[in-house]
Amino acid sequence: MNNMRFRKIIKLALLGFIILLVLFMAFIMVIVPSIEIIDADVVVLGAHRGNSLDFIENTLPAFESAINKSKYMFIEFDVQYTKDKKLVVHHDKSLLRLQQKIYSLEELNYKELLNVSDYHIPLYEEVMKVVAGKKPLNIELKSQGNLDDDKMAVDYIIEDCKRRGILDSTLISSISSDVLKYINEKYSEIKTGKIYYIDESTFFHFDMFTRGMYGELERIGADYLMLHGSNLRNYDSIRNLMPKDKTLAIWYFNDQMYVVEPKEKEWVFRLKIELPTTVFGKVKEAIGIIDKEACIWWCD
Repeated sequence: MNNMRFRKIIKLALLGFIILLVLFMAFIMVIVPSIEIIDADVVVLGAHRGNSLDFIENTLPAFESAINKSKYMFIEFDVQYTKDKKLVVHHDKSLLRLQQKIYSLEELNYKELLNVSDYHIPLYEEVMKVVAGKKPLNIELKSQGNLDDDKMAVDYIIEDCKRRGILDSTLISSISSDVLKYINEKYSEIKTGKIYYIDESTFFHFDMFTRGMYGELERIGADYLMLHGSNLRNYDSIRNLMPKDKTLAIWYFNDQMYVVEPKEKEWVFRLKIELPTTVFGKVKEAIGIIDKEACIWWCD
């Protein structure tokens, strides 16, 4: 009898937690402002998890499409480890949201993951073959709570970007302050971004909370404040208190990510690619083509 009562209490508690979570998420979604609230001269659009509007997020077709769409100036994707330490591109720690399957990536070897997945979950190397050198990258490290593993992933990614010659056009972001602190202590040359979904300032629009976020950026050495759109309700405070050496990035639960008012040399904003010689054979200043090179980042 006691066991049955205990199970009933657990079920009720779990149900109550789920209801509260759903209500909280609904509340957040209702109050999310549009990016149009930002009054800025420059807002740069990136492909969040690739072109995840037309394709499954973080898949090769999503990245191939994002490369081909001129509106996307940079490409963002997520990386994490499987059980056998294969670095894969996937946002969630499990398959529950996208495939309604209760499998955790950190508990499956990569071959096992492919066997249970309804679609191909690519390795980091597969994605880099598609995107590296084509457009600037924002690589988000999804920490699984093991800092040693996180450091190993960081070391691998940075060395790989160095080898490919794209370190200057790559930003590494994370929710984990420990990960970003490690990067900035060991690899001071690379730009980093601290990600927030919500913060005290999301709900309570006091400058003290905004200063707290910027203080955290200073402590860990991050260059970018990367906020979910719900935080734009506090945009005036975020804008007015932003240090001159920081930049703001806004993300939503869709295919788009925005970088606001970028500053020169913040996230190595210039990436040049060779254009075919058939591009009219002359300089076209209106679209930034100079001597057969196209500036596809924030040019001055």
